[in-house]
Amino acid sequence: MGEPALDLSEIVGLYKEDARLMVAKMNDALLRWAEIPVGGPARQDLRRLSHQLRGSGRTYGFRNVTRFSKAIEGIMLKIEKGQIAADDRTRKSIQAKVQLLAKAFES
Repeated sequence: MGEPALDLSEIVGLYKEDARLMVAKMNDALLRWAEIPVGGPARQDLRRLSHQLRGSGRTYGFRNVTRFSKAIEGIMLKIEKGQIAADDRTRKSIQAKVQLLAKAFES
């Protein structure tokens, strides 16, 4: 007889709990948008958190999390390189993606 099947639901549940905290931190960073153009902590937080969620989403099979996080990370990299402006349009774009991330972890 083989080994019993692993119940990964607890691990996935813990991941989702951690991810919800990360999304909350991303929302906090968005509230400090004035720090973004000058390279302040909010910009660093958004880039770091989006990078972490991008990788962990892939690991845990959350493809949309990976997709949205990759998009946010790409925007943050373009802001850092001066390729796009850290204006209100950019903020709204990131905010919409963060809301989609939050929805991915609702249940």
